[in-house]
Amino acid sequence: MRESIKEKIKSPAYTTPLLVIFVITAMQASKFALSTVGSETNIFLAVGVIQLIVLALPCMLYYLLKGRKLQEPMFIVPKGGTHILFLIFSALLFISGMLLIKFFYFVNGGEVASLVNFYKDFSGSTDGTSHVEIILSLIIIPAFCEEFFFRGIVFSEYRKYGTGNAIIVSALCFAMLHFSIENMVIYLFTGLLLGFVTAVTRSIIPSIILHLLSNTLSIYASDAFLRVTVVKNGAFFIGFVLVMLTGVACILFLSRVESIFYAYSERPQIESIPPKSRRNLAKVFLSPTFLILLVGFIIFSLYL
Repeated sequence: MRESIKEKIKSPAYTTPLLVIFVITAMQASKFALSTVGSETNIFLAVGVIQLIVLALPCMLYYLLKGRKLQEPMFIVPKGGTHILFLIFSALLFISGMLLIKFFYFVNGGEVASLVNFYKDFSGSTDGTSHVEIILSLIIIPAFCEEFFFRGIVFSEYRKYGTGNAIIVSALCFAMLHFSIENMVIYLFTGLLLGFVTAVTRSIIPSIILHLLSNTLSIYASDAFLRVTVVKNGAFFIGFVLVMLTGVACILFLSRVESIFYAYSERPQIESIPPKSRRNLAKVFLSPTFLILLVGFIIFSLYL
């Protein structure tokens, strides 16, 4: 009995939420650290270094504490081809889906946050800053670190409980990291799509590429054109166009998913098939540490 309790405590359902809690706490503490730096400090360099410390370093420590072995192998190298066509369709679905979500926010008078806005209070001014510094600190480093953390560590650990659970939990953790209940939909959509892409391609490389695209659009593409387009052409027409574009992109996306899994079925199994997600729902979502993470996020977002 004692052995089973010990194994339960060491299971990913207990340990992974603790890692996420630690990283989220470190992200918040990093804001205080950035607020104390002097005016002569290169804030973009500081932001890049802090992201490496609070995202990449905990992942490495967690990996070492787990005996250099996760519950499921981390998806790094793509298996079964480069999936270029699938990546293109994923990008189309991501862009059209994001525009559709932002459209509904705008129509209802809401504001949509940028996906790279966690340090916006410190990196808002780009006067005298080179594009290299902006690209590194707000596009490249966040994409690699966050995907390594969420789709690498978190996804791999929860895949023991089913691929569906791994996708959902990694998306929830990704959304909670940004501390915005108001914009939860856009973060969940992004996290779910990136998790699904990782599950299909069996690699975090495509999700990193999509994350790079997302960060680039968030930095260099303004949402003003969508507002102007809605005003000039009417909300109903623009909404109809965006729904149709998203629908077409979704069909192309799913058709490619079918082709990829058909190709997988014709080859020998290269890994064990994860269990069905519904059998492990209680283990995943009723874990004490996961509930602490969820309640803590809600309290922090609403009252702090």
